[in-house]
Amino acid sequence: MSTIIPNDKTAIKDERKWHRRHSIIREFSLNTSAHGIPGIARGESIHNRVFWSVSLIGFTAIMIYFIVKAILAYFDYPTQFNLDIVSEWPQYFPAVTICNSSPLRFDKFIEPFLNYTNSLNLTNSNDTSTFSPLQATYIPDFLIDKVNKNESLESMFYSLSSMLYKCTYNGLPCSAADFISFTTAYYGRCYTFNAKMINSNGNSLHYGNENGGNGILELELYVHNHQYVPCFTTGIGVVSVVHDNAQIPLVDAAGIELAPRRKHKLAYKKKQTFLLPLPYTPCTNKVPSDMQTMLTHYNGADYGYVEFVCYQICGQVYA
Repeated sequence: MSTIIPNDKTAIKDERKWHRRHSIIREFSLNTSAHGIPGIARGESIHNRVFWSVSLIGFTAIMIYFIVKAILAYFDYPTQFNLDIVSEWPQYFPAVTICNSSPLRFDKFIEPFLNYTNSLNLTNSNDTSTFSPLQATYIPDFLIDKVNKNESLESMFYSLSSMLYKCTYNGLPCSAADFISFTTAYYGRCYTFNAKMINSNGNSLHYGNENGGNGILELELYVHNHQYVPCFTTGIGVVSVVHDNAQIPLVDAAGIELAPRRKHKLAYKKKQTFLLPLPYTPCTNKVPSDMQTMLTHYNGADYGYVEFVCYQICGQVYA
């Protein structure tokens, strides 16, 4: 009796390779997160494997259909940019907003603040000449309390008449009466020159070529740094922003800090961007009711929709 052992090493090697590849493919099929493929690999009957195979092919076809449809819809609305450089002269001089870096005057603020902290037993002092870091931590609560009681903070802010030392526009004098005021949470009272006013039809705006000038506004300001609240204000000077006449001054986001005892020059240029309405873009110029309520606090300025402010309001409402 004899045993015959095949000596075809090539066939044995190919069979081992096939088993190794088959095990790799099977392991991948069982562990992949793609739906349908593990069902095919685990199927113990032909009917089960046919069901999962047909389902996989069908849903893959549906996916490809929607992807192609989305791509075709994208190309139906091509993106197009038209850049035009237009010489527009004369044109309106932009709006200029200024704020003192310190929102509060120490001499006007300290007495009501001490009354507040003493009434809550947070402090027990009537010293109006010194101020500690601990007292500074109570300032936000003090301001919130004043607002909740509908008490005015106007007397604690820096008035423009006390800060404005000199004002000229194209060589002619201007005054605090040429500014409108509004209140910000960070800088207190701020003031805007040449803002577009409601029902003015642009008649209240200054042109850049008025009086034969080139649109130059010169301001000399006194910041009262000796009246800054200690441990509360981190800088000294003025914060300014140049913006469109019908745009909300975004002092917190776009303000430029100007140091005292220096001469600063702020230049400007005008750029207009026109976006298509729906369905091409989600662009809108409609002012929602909550933003319209906020715009009423700008003392008659005719400000319009601002996307950045819209995001802020949404965050405050839905946060």
